[in-house]
Amino acid sequence: MAADTLEPKTGRPASSNGPSLLGPESGLHSPEEAEDPLYESAPRAPLMNSLVSLAIIVAALYFGRDLLVPLAFAILISFVLDPVVTWLKRFRIPRGAAVTLVVTAALGLIVATGFLAFTQLRQIGNNLPTYETTITKKLRDFRRDLRKPGLLDQYSRVFGKVQKEINAAQVPLGPRAAAPTQVEVVRDAAKPMDRVLSWVETFVPTIAAAGIVIVFVFLILLDRGDLRDRFLRLMGGNLGQATTALSEASERVSKYLTMQLIVNATYGLPMTIGLLLIGVPGALVWGVLAALLRFVPYAGPLIAAVFPLTLAFAVDPGWNMVLWTLALILTLELVSNNIIEPWLYGSSTGISTLSLILAAMFWTALWGPMGLILSTPITVVLLVAGRYVPALHFLEVLLGSERALDEPTRLHQRLLAGDVDEAVELAEDYAEKTSPENFYATVGLNTLRLATSAYGTAATAQHRHRVVSGMERVIEELREQYPPKPDLPVRIACIGGRWTADTLAAEMAAHTLALHGFGSRAVPAGIISAEHIGQLDLQDIEVVCLCYFSPAPAIHARFFVRRLKRRWPHIQFVLAAWNHAPDTQDATPTRTTGAEALVTSLDELLADAESRIGRVSLSHSA
Repeated sequence: MAADTLEPKTGRPASSNGPSLLGPESGLHSPEEAEDPLYESAPRAPLMNSLVSLAIIVAALYFGRDLLVPLAFAILISFVLDPVVTWLKRFRIPRGAAVTLVVTAALGLIVATGFLAFTQLRQIGNNLPTYETTITKKLRDFRRDLRKPGLLDQYSRVFGKVQKEINAAQVPLGPRAAAPTQVEVVRDAAKPMDRVLSWVETFVPTIAAAGIVIVFVFLILLDRGDLRDRFLRLMGGNLGQATTALSEASERVSKYLTMQLIVNATYGLPMTIGLLLIGVPGALVWGVLAALLRFVPYAGPLIAAVFPLTLAFAVDPGWNMVLWTLALILTLELVSNNIIEPWLYGSSTGISTLSLILAAMFWTALWGPMGLILSTPITVVLLVAGRYVPALHFLEVLLGSERALDEPTRLHQRLLAGDVDEAVELAEDYAEKTSPENFYATVGLNTLRLATSAYGTAATAQHRHRVVSGMERVIEELREQYPPKPDLPVRIACIGGRWTADTLAAEMAAHTLALHGFGSRAVPAGIISAEHIGQLDLQDIEVVCLCYFSPAPAIHARFFVRRLKRRWPHIQFVLAAWNHAPDTQDATPTRTTGAEALVTSLDELLADAESRIGRVSLSHSA
């Protein structure tokens, strides 16, 4: 028992090597820990095998991009068109006819848009000589303004002199070598057949890829049910879980694409109207182009802004059209990025911002610009796969927008690392959002459970000391920030039963009771001896709460309660067994300890104190 002693004043272990700092290895895990996949002890594949598998997958994605990119685009387009096909089937239209009608309508819309854009671009091309004159005049005026004497001219003269001195110092001594003769190679004029072949080499791969995408889209829409069944068969395992995973992935991607279409339309339509009012030629083309390029993350809006700004610069001899166009683009970007996108998207993807950026960089490196367009939908599918496939659980941790650690684990990690200031900040933020009582009940006690369960297995003596000192600081800061009502008569004493973790829990319980109007104070644990009990001042105490994290508190509480009752028979005892499990051998420890009640949470302690203090007060007044 001597090894388990604590100093009465500080509540810290008398011996740094003893098991009294947080408690011995109990082998008991909290419910949160048992359910958290972070604590699963499933066997893991060797690191080298995982790296080799990852390298093979990345190589297959890179070298198979000519086939995989059209297939991925076809799947993406099918997510958009499938709801329309399903809607047409409600009118008893056969699926084959509905797919043909939808694909034809989509192709017709694309061809019509392209023809309209070609018509407007042709009109702009006819006016290029006029635009060239305007641009030349503007550049000459700009160059003339730069040549005017001023501050920039003075800096230019100084830099010119310095550059001349540097060039003079670098001239080698001796005879100057003759300047080399410039030779220009003049090639023969290209023949018409060569031009045709170069055009074929340029456009045929693009046309072929587009044709492959159309064929894939038609086949995917036509055999959607069969493809889904085959995919479920390949996944194997739990059919319900596989179905849920496939449904969630489809729903998230469809929702993302639908929201993206709405966002792009609400951006392209005002762009077209605004450019028409400003007077920029080809307003419809630039509006449609802006809407389409917003499918390309990050780079698309910048590319779309270049064309109307350049044309406004070329059309207007002054600067009013350029400034109005720039103001229009900036206004639409601010409204779209800060109002429309957060309102429509919400949590449709569930991917963190950093993960989206890294995914865009990764898929762009693999598949080029097409990979940038496909990066977000592919990342959504990978996130869902990580949620439902145990071997890919790391993808959910890396890509998801949800916290990787729950609040008790975060606080425990900050304490283990010695980041006391950050631990205090976490506690204060949580207490401010909810309440200090809620923090103690949901975070504080669970953090101590994690600490006691890690004793002797993962935690070192330094880690245990950091947890104790850091948690003491957290409780002290919360007591200062949320003081109880003054002049409350102390009627409840919370005593740490055995370990320092018990004393910390007693301090949390005392503060919680005080915030609810019950005058209480914490008493540190100590040796169960006549000397220690004689030092306790429980004269005006009506209820004593004994706090234990031990999985078998009845063994230690029995002697403590017996000796305290001999000296203060009027006191009622409440056993707070924070790690008590009803299915243990001692399912009712109150019978063996002599305590009047058993509580396992702060809510139960508050309810018991409210009824017990009232009952004691009425008996005293009678």
